[in-house]
Amino acid sequence: MVSQMLTNVSVASVYKEASFKSETTTQTFLGESLDILEEQAQWIRVRLEDGYEGWVAKFFVVNKPESWNSQSFYHQGAAVAWIYQSPDRQSGSIRDITILSKLPVLERQGDWVQVLLPDGLSGWVENNPRIPVATLDVEQLIQTAFAFQGTQYFWGGRSPKGFDCSGFVQTCFWLNGIQLPRDAYQQAMVGEQVDDDFRTWAVGDLIFFTERSGKISHVAISLGNGDFIHSSGFVKLNSLNPENRDLYIEKYAKIFTKTVRIL
Repeated sequence: MVSQMLTNVSVASVYKEASFKSETTTQTFLGESLDILEEQAQWIRVRLEDGYEGWVAKFFVVNKPESWNSQSFYHQGAAVAWIYQSPDRQSGSIRDITILSKLPVLERQGDWVQVLLPDGLSGWVENNPRIPVATLDVEQLIQTAFAFQGTQYFWGGRSPKGFDCSGFVQTCFWLNGIQLPRDAYQQAMVGEQVDDDFRTWAVGDLIFFTERSGKISHVAISLGNGDFIHSSGFVKLNSLNPENRDLYIEKYAKIFTKTVRIL
């Protein structure tokens, strides 16, 4: 058994147990390297690049070639795009690709990049690369968050095809140079806790909520003055400030737990 595999589809669900009936806990992206921890029939327990572990179906992954890491990579910048058979939108599509995916570059031709897929096929994607961020800029972080506004909620999701609350936060920060843990309760242990008065919260702070179990279960990104953006039903705006009547929801004031400053 090989030590690593690659995700061979744009977004693959990762499950708590080796069954499609199990809970989806996170997602893995096209070209992501996965450490193999255990194998069971048609399932593999893997560790993702962010350290998260879970089970993925074998038909979503392929063996990782030894030469993969020595390549020059194209980092997908658009939320979702198609990989085509040739540098022409009228040619047949091979696969879709989402932001945070990365694939080896084979050739460049005008506004197109030829990329190598994990299973050995090659195809062309319109050149819209993601530029790695060296230092976090709060304004850019919020622009990233607003770019996903309206994206539907999906339990275990961390892609433009659907976010859960912590997947949304993790992706926004990851795209801006900071890697956070996957789950809300884990993210709550990063950074420094600040005062509970929403008037003291900075843009980019993380706001945490606790619902039924006594364990932190929801997270949002502060926009200042009690307003925040989060994934609940879909990525949207709400507020803990009663004066903001259009966005205020009393439920969130009742389950508010703490606010943490990451930046």
